[in-house]
Amino acid sequence: MTLTADSLRQWEESTFTPLTSRQRQTILERFGTEPEHHEWTQQDIAEQIRNIITQYPAPATQEPAWA
Repeated sequence: MTLTADSLRQWEESTFTPLTSRQRQTILERFGTEPEHHEWTQQDIAEQIRNIITQYPAPATQEPAWA
């Protein structure tokens, strides 16, 4: 299984997990092609996306003054 930009966007929407452009780029570079003699499973990809999100966290958003 490989990921395309469309399938990654669908994954983001279905899991309610917004990704930064850096996270998206890293994920697509890693899972856009199959490694030789190996096939990515959905679980492989999901676990590695979780690791990438942890490794490259999104910048913290500022809370509005009234919060």
